[in-house]
Amino acid sequence: YETHFRARNLTGSQRVAQAVPSVAPGTAAKYFNKTECFCFTSQEFQPHEERELKLAFMVAPELPQYVDTLSLSYTYFSVPE
Repeated sequence: YETHFRARNLTGSQRVAQAVPSVAPGTAAKYFNKTECFCFTSQEFQPHEERELKLAFMVAPELPQYVDTLSLSYTYFSVPE
C-alpha cells in the first residue's frame, strides 16, 4: 500500500526532526512492514514549511483476523544539532 502524511513546521525557525512511528493495536505492529518511509531519516524543515511525505508499506497475511483496523501515527522529535 501507499499513502501520504502531511507535516508542517509550526515554528518560526528551522528544525531538524525525526519521525517516530506508532502502530495500534500494538500486537499488530509485527505484521506491519514499512518499505519506504520518511521516518527512516531525519527531515529538515524551514520555518512554517509544510510538505507531503510518502509512506509505502505491507501488511503480512498472517495478521490475526480479529484485527480489522490498523492505525499508524507519527510523532516528530527535534534532533539535537
